[in-house]
Amino acid sequence: MTLEKGESMRSRTNQIIIRLSNEELADLNEKVSRAQGSRERFIRQCISGVTIREAPSVDVPKLIYEVRRVGASLNRILIIANAKGLLEVPELRRALERNRELEVRIVDTYTKD
Repeated sequence: MTLEKGESMRSRTNQIIIRLSNEELADLNEKVSRAQGSRERFIRQCISGVTIREAPSVDVPKLIYEVRRVGASLNRILIIANAKGLLEVPELRRALERNRELEVRIVDTYTKD
């Protein structure tokens, strides 16, 4: 039931009113702020069974960028070393593999359900 952008607002014509205590509202607002979305989106995700996660801190995208940058540098060094026969590359290959594994783990932590 994936809706096209813009279509979602037009297809949501039903409204519900929910009464909450002060504590329930505070709890809902706290969870919504950690997920960095709207209350409506949060509730729709709860209804549809989506795993709701806290939004990553501002530092996580920077960390992913740096890990990818280091991986690209390692890859360039590996290509040059192979072409010129300058050094033994098994350790460099292992470092590149560990870097890629780390990148996958970081991305999976914040994107997979």
